[in-house]
Amino acid sequence: MLNPDSIASLQKLCSQHERFLIISHVRPDGDAYGSTLALALSLQAMGKDVQVVNADGLMPSFEFLPGSKSLTATSPEAPEPDRLIISVDCADQKRHGAAFDQWKRLPDVSIDHHVSNPGYAALNLIDADSPATAQVLFDIITTLKWPLTAEVAANLYVGLMTDTGNFRYRQTTARTFEVAARLVEAGADPTNLAQSCYSSFRAERLLLMKEVFNSIHFADHNRVAWFYLTPETYAKSGAIPDETEGLIEYLQMVRTVEVAFVLESLPDGLTRGSMRSRGNVDVQKICQEFGGGGHRLAAGLRTKLSPTELEKKLLESIAKQLPE
Repeated sequence: MLNPDSIASLQKLCSQHERFLIISHVRPDGDAYGSTLALALSLQAMGKDVQVVNADGLMPSFEFLPGSKSLTATSPEAPEPDRLIISVDCADQKRHGAAFDQWKRLPDVSIDHHVSNPGYAALNLIDADSPATAQVLFDIITTLKWPLTAEVAANLYVGLMTDTGNFRYRQTTARTFEVAARLVEAGADPTNLAQSCYSSFRAERLLLMKEVFNSIHFADHNRVAWFYLTPETYAKSGAIPDETEGLIEYLQMVRTVEVAFVLESLPDGLTRGSMRSRGNVDVQKICQEFGGGGHRLAAGLRTKLSPTELEKKLLESIAKQLPE
């Protein structure tokens, strides 16, 4: 639950500024994009000058989001000193991207729901009990009576829907459905938004799934499952990194799987790991061993270790937590 004093501080801060820049994490998902655009549209409806950026720009699969055309790639040139920087859905300031690092400036505000967020901004509004940053923003917007237009509601709905796995993950509560209902009342179209998120893939994504399914590994009596994403995976399928979103969930469909993870070789030489847990294993704790973070049931990391080196270490860490 958010501290009322923090919400009041945000209200005061926003009333004192006219220019804003909103940024989220690299490899943005539905919650990152939805929260970024929802906040931008709400501030713009109040007459504010708002810039919306992301290190990866706008991924094609999220072009349907209202206001998405205004989102641009993060510039290495720092914003004006009087432009308030608000970070949303980003647990680690390093995950804002290389261009942001060149600014040599911390965000003024961080709005997030990751328990691993250390509070790196001057003002931090973090609700680790919330299933999505979109829900945190909904609470802020409605408390402060900021504009909740149909476009704002649509973005928040997508953030809430995607970060709860279409309302399937453990942190989904009665409150989550209450927020979703309020967003639908405000103009979010659940049918069209669900189709845009889950039923609008390119053929290349199916070809990517073919490559992935042919390379799935199991261990510990099928309680651990994982696969690799390599340059060859993309070359054979014609897919792009944006189209890997959600593939890890197929591993979790196996009833015996307690932990699932994906390892990807990145162009910069690093290895990206994404982990999910059914409940018995704290994957955030594991990812923190490698400088990552997230939630107990969903976390990620980036490391200089090779994929095979990381695979070995992850399996060792998972084995320590798996029940006998």
